[in-house]
Amino acid sequence: MKQDQSELKHSLSVESATRKPMEPARIEELPSFTLAGISVVTTNEAEFSDKGKIGKLFEQYYLHDIGGQLAAYVKQQGHYSCYFNYEQGDAGRYEVMVGVNVREELQDQYPDSVSTFTVPAAKYAVFVTERGPIIEMVQRAWGDIWQWSRQSGNERAFTGDFEYYKQNINPNDGQAEIYIALRQ
Repeated sequence: MKQDQSELKHSLSVESATRKPMEPARIEELPSFTLAGISVVTTNEAEFSDKGKIGKLFEQYYLHDIGGQLAAYVKQQGHYSCYFNYEQGDAGRYEVMVGVNVREELQDQYPDSVSTFTVPAAKYAVFVTERGPIIEMVQRAWGDIWQWSRQSGNERAFTGDFEYYKQNINPNDGQAEIYIALRQ
């Protein structure tokens, strides 16, 4: 597994050096909304090693059919991977939740294993991944987002960033949107 991750990092770094980095497709303002799902705390350093937790979080989400358990509460179809509770921007610990957009008034009725997070209202830079193997496309997009966020004038708020996946996405030929909260 560690060899596969280092090969992926190398191929992504070589590829990003030869292709034009992705830019936001649009800037969008969204009101706050509530997600319900399961979460873990991790770091980017852990995710680029054999100690990554995000892949296992997705496995647990699907294995325990968390989306199915929450189907009666869903406000908008599709699922989310949300990054929040950042300690030091993208350099420190943060929490990741995989879940669904739910109606806020039902929060007391969720299964015990489920937690919630209210994504604050914000202005977002919206990145649309290329179509292809979804894990690879999302990882590639995050590499571009990290480069983009280090450019002058592109200041992340670190209040709640998220990936949105449409319902019934094809994992081998899919596309996702990544919303990055901006400082105002």
